[in-house]
Amino acid sequence: MSEAEFSEFIEAICKRPKMYTPTGSFYEVVSFLEGFGAKMNVGNNSYHSVFTLFRQWVARKYKIEEVTFNWKDFQEMFSSELESLKNLPVLYKEYAESF
Repeated sequence: MSEAEFSEFIEAICKRPKMYTPTGSFYEVVSFLEGFGAKMNVGNNSYHSVFTLFRQWVARKYKIEEVTFNWKDFQEMFSSELESLKNLPVLYKEYAESF
């Protein structure tokens, strides 16, 4: 699966997270996407996480120390969990288009 196709999938999941996860929380969505992305061979497989390069890109974009940037930091960039879910597909699309 290409980064662009995965970006579209992220957008669909984030629009209706409760259809794909038990409660629709940000962390459930990320966990679901990690598993799906790994199975679909998205990104550079030499990394533990499908989102490693994306998180590094976000950290550089917002001038955050890359070494420590994680999903908790990502979520805290926004005012609410809902805002995190709204921004994840937007940022991933921008990241995917940078290739």
